Amino acid sequence: MGIKLSTEFLDKWKHIINDVEKSDIPTHLIDKLVIRLFVDDGNEEHLQTIDISSLKEEGYVAEEIEDVINETLYELNDFIDSVDFFLDIDAVAKEVQPETDKILTNLGK
Repeated sequence: MGIKLSTEFLDKWKHIINDVEKSDIPTHLIDKLVIRLFVDDGNEEHLQTIDISSLKEEGYVAEEIEDVINETLYELNDFIDSVDFFLDIDAVAKEVQPETDKILTNLGK
């Protein structure tokens, strides 16, 4: 059972994360990927979503999730307009906060 983080705490991390370049993101920190596809049939937008959180819940390990992502991106490569990564804010905060606390504690000494 995980720790429930406050809305204010998560909002603070959302702001920080939005300012970070996202070129190499560990899969355990990703909630989902949304792939926007080029389509020549008018204004309708075509999206392909990879729900990473669901894969983790089903027992997929990081390497298997990376395989799903890579295979999907490879299959759709010719049609991809953009890929949006949605981070798991809880996971990011839990991973980064202990290090932040250590740094802040050491600054106070």
